[in-house]
Amino acid sequence: MPTPGGGETPVRADDAEFTRFLSRQTDRLAGLCEFAQRSREVPEFPCRDFLSQLNREATRVEELVDAHGAQTNEKWFPFREVIAAAKLFSAVTHQVLHIRDGMSRYRLLGVDNDLKAATAHVVDVMQDAILIVCDTVRAELGRCDLGSDSDYEFEPCVNEMLPFRLEADRTVRHTERVGETVVYLATQFLNLSEDTDVREVVRTRSAESYDAFIPEPISEERLRIVEARFHNLQSMYDTYIFESDIEEQNGDLPILRGHISLIYHLLAVATDVVHYYVRHMSSLRRDTFLNTRFPMAPAALCRLLFDYPLHYSRLYLDSAVQLCQSMIRAYSEQTSVEVPIPNYRGFHVRPSTLVAKIVAHYGSPVTMKLGEEEYDAGSSLDLFRANEAINAAKRRYIADMLNRRPELQVKVPTDREERTRELQLLFVQLMNEGKIVLYDSRLSFDEIKTDPQATLAEFAARYVVHLMSVAKMDIRSDIAVTFTGDSRAVNDLRTLAENGYGEDDMGNNIMLPEELSYLSR
Repeated sequence: MPTPGGGETPVRADDAEFTRFLSRQTDRLAGLCEFAQRSREVPEFPCRDFLSQLNREATRVEELVDAHGAQTNEKWFPFREVIAAAKLFSAVTHQVLHIRDGMSRYRLLGVDNDLKAATAHVVDVMQDAILIVCDTVRAELGRCDLGSDSDYEFEPCVNEMLPFRLEADRTVRHTERVGETVVYLATQFLNLSEDTDVREVVRTRSAESYDAFIPEPISEERLRIVEARFHNLQSMYDTYIFESDIEEQNGDLPILRGHISLIYHLLAVATDVVHYYVRHMSSLRRDTFLNTRFPMAPAALCRLLFDYPLHYSRLYLDSAVQLCQSMIRAYSEQTSVEVPIPNYRGFHVRPSTLVAKIVAHYGSPVTMKLGEEEYDAGSSLDLFRANEAINAAKRRYIADMLNRRPELQVKVPTDREERTRELQLLFVQLMNEGKIVLYDSRLSFDEIKTDPQATLAEFAARYVVHLMSVAKMDIRSDIAVTFTGDSRAVNDLRTLAENGYGEDDMGNNIMLPEELSYLSR
């Protein structure tokens, strides 16, 4: 019979020949499932060695049946489905055991939870799922006349770990640029903690509607991307920090590495679970296997997904944020930068919020100085307070500027039309000179009572103040503020100011540069 890789496959394969061929390929899988049936009461079952072999055999058999067209064959499709379950649940259970056995080495920060107990519970749940998987595989092997003459026997599960670790006697590399390395790693973690996809995946959701969040927004694609980013962060640590004396110089690094590794493995579990749920349990599945015996009920698998890998990913992601911020502070370099105030209405909601988010991102205090007054740049409410001083300075500026114009040192015209015309001409002139900006061209000049003793300069200054208060006008000025604090935060604040604090002269949103992309998360 021609093989898929060795020539053209017949349009209609001989089923009996395929059964004989596959029977020779499933003896180890049959032996593993027989062992599982005999090991129901063994405390160590399933061990990682068993799960690795089950996953390897299920993967190999799945590839074989797929290559021969099992996915489109009525007889072999159910067999293919239970093999897929064996592959998936052996991988997930192996990951959970890895988390359980590695937990003591992760040096995790204390958070209000019991990861150890939760992991033990998931291990028990997955043990039941593996037994169901193996029972179902045995049933399908019997239905398809496969593996009945298997003589393969798996060795009983024993304690796979010895109660000690080998002596750490390798020479460590010396690294000079400790601060730069620590800050870079901590900053990358902070960026991940604020990434839109990461926050969407791990945020808390209502247990009553878990299934409504799959496949959107909890999609396999999004999970794979997030998982890969934490895997890349772990790889970066192992490449540049592991086996160097940086870990000895900064004890927070192994703690951060533990959090990165835990989150990565939890997300790997979540990715596999969502893959199986969508591919095999959701409404996308076909009627040919509506009666499939799943290793877990769909609702139970959803609960496991949200209550274990996603829940604890969020907890340990959040717990490491403060650690990263303290690591950055420990190596912070202080600097200052003078920048102009926002053109549109000073430090109102949008620019104040963006400034505060930059400060919060790095976790180091930054002050903003205006005149002799200092403000907490990490507090948008404190930045709002700066507008009082800014507007007062603008009012003094406009009054002084108008009072220096000889043509305005005349009494306010008593005739309404003449007064309106004079003010209109003046405001157009000021706008052309770049002294003011109008947000509304429909201005009325009957809103302030005329003082016959006031000069036109004084009356115009009062109108400018009034129009500012109702957000129809603003005064352009050269007022500047000085930010002082961690150089990374201050540099980002400079970039923010150079880009209009995220808005144009009329207060419309504008796109910020890539280095500030975390502000949109």
